[in-house]
Amino acid sequence: MANTTPILIASGQYVFRDEVTAETVMSPLDIAAKAANVAIAAANAQGELASQIDTIAFVRGFTDSVPGGQGPFGSSNNMPRSLAKRIGADPQRAIYGREGGHSPQRFVNEFAEKIAAGEMSLGLIAGAEAIGIVKQVTKAGLAVDWSETVDGDLDNRGCHWLFTEHEIAHGITFPTQVYPLFEHAWRVRHKLSVTEHRQLASELFAKFSGVAANNPYSQFPVARSAEFLNTVSADNYWVASPYTKWMVAQDAVNQGAALLMCSVDKALELGIPESQWIYLHSYADVDDRWVSSRPDLSLSESMNLTLSGVLAAAGKSISDIDVMDIYSCFPVAVLAACEAMGLDWNTDKALTVTGGLPFFGGAGNNYSTHAIASLTDQLRESPSAFGLVTANGGFLSKQSVGLYSAQAPQTPCKNADPSMQAQFNSLPLVEVVEQANGLGTVETYTVVYKRDKPSLGIVIGRLTDGRRFLANTAADDEGAFAILAGDEEVIGRQVEVSHQAPQNIARFI
Repeated sequence: MANTTPILIASGQYVFRDEVTAETVMSPLDIAAKAANVAIAAANAQGELASQIDTIAFVRGFTDSVPGGQGPFGSSNNMPRSLAKRIGADPQRAIYGREGGHSPQRFVNEFAEKIAAGEMSLGLIAGAEAIGIVKQVTKAGLAVDWSETVDGDLDNRGCHWLFTEHEIAHGITFPTQVYPLFEHAWRVRHKLSVTEHRQLASELFAKFSGVAANNPYSQFPVARSAEFLNTVSADNYWVASPYTKWMVAQDAVNQGAALLMCSVDKALELGIPESQWIYLHSYADVDDRWVSSRPDLSLSESMNLTLSGVLAAAGKSISDIDVMDIYSCFPVAVLAACEAMGLDWNTDKALTVTGGLPFFGGAGNNYSTHAIASLTDQLRESPSAFGLVTANGGFLSKQSVGLYSAQAPQTPCKNADPSMQAQFNSLPLVEVVEQANGLGTVETYTVVYKRDKPSLGIVIGRLTDGRRFLANTAADDEGAFAILAGDEEVIGRQVEVSHQAPQNIARFI
């Protein structure tokens, strides 16, 4: 009887930290190929493996993650097939994924379904970023051309805007300008002052930094203390309240990672040792709505559904999880996930296997490929353990979760609940008034910095009739900047809102 149970059989990672020269410069594809070749070697297959890969999924590059986006030095017209050429593969299917940090785990979930259904034999998931190299090349003035043309079919899943025109008009676009809105809302719901929250976040991320310092694939392997993280300095300057530089994902990385998946039968055919096999026990995917329409900006309902669902589907509680990597682009992503799992953020359990996006490196959409690679490597060393990966895309917009172990599941790997997205879609939305006038109360806020000075104030609130408004403070309202940048509580304060197309302007009363 055929055994099409899906398994992960190997992973590979690569990091480049050297000074770039004309001889050492590498494109994202070059870096991805190094990681893929490491994975192929690590599989310990009997005989040649690369030529048997029938599906390659390439995680969309960071600079290609907005419509019309393109790196400064060009790229391949077919990223997965360019990677295939570099590693000696000729896949039947080539996929270039959607934007978002959820992508690697979602690819694992998709591959598991296709393998179980007998629609895929041996699949490779890979991705890489070279933003650090791009910056060095630009500074050095080196001549670089990464464009190439490769023939062959491509399932290009495209990229899409993560925000509405109304959100764009108010600066609710960049992650460093959106996540602070969640962070302050979470802080107030947990009855923390600005200073108490910064201390909490500093202690949380100091632990992540310690893990990164000992990870051979970290881009920034330096342990940073809670005191350093909580102190504004030339090396830790303001980005947007409440975040300084080392509280946010660092994208200037040169990192690649790859995963190989197949069925148990294919692994036996390839002679891959059973000690390499890692099983996916349960998984879930849910996509959220526009930020401005979410009723409660202090939590993530999509996290609540996916995390509780994955644990329940596998018959596990968070106490059964030995190894985990919680997506950590910003503190609130970790804090919200801990809350969804009923886990104290100050637990003795490590919340990351990599060191997190600010310290290991925010390798664009591909970060969680590194997380899954590191987690599955640890599970091979601890065959009785269970591991959990949470992957987050956009602005807490897309959640993909996977539960792993070297132990075979008693029942086939399964989607925690195929109706989960429909359940989520049935949740209520908040009404947003685009042309807001009148009195309102602040729900959440941030102030964005440019060259150490406040440059943009963002306020989200409710009018007296309960409808939500988005607003900015006036560019010349120094008093508003001082309020938003201060340590006194802003949430709950009254503002006067007026529509001055295309924006709403909020003035503190």
